[in-house]
Amino acid sequence: MSDKEWYSNKELFEFIQELKTEFKTESELLKAEMQQTREAIRRYNGLREELAQVKSDVESLKAEARGRSQVGRAVREWGGWIAALLMVLATFWKVFNGGA
Repeated sequence: MSDKEWYSNKELFEFIQELKTEFKTESELLKAEMQQTREAIRRYNGLREELAQVKSDVESLKAEARGRSQVGRAVREWGGWIAALLMVLATFWKVFNGGA
């Protein structure tokens, strides 16, 4: 057996202490990264909720705009007919009540 293959108790103890320190440091880094990941996920979920709300608002605005458009088109299409009917009624009224 040669001296290079075996370590003294002191060397083994120091090696184990270094490993403990290294593992502790790595563990702390991992914990910090996991905390950052959790925070990123929390922000992502918040953004998803906000995006869902914005989509809902946009759909609501689109529906409102479609409704206004349909009312405006109905007024344009039927407004002339209503005005003509009122003119015919006014003419009949004039002819039968006030014309004589």
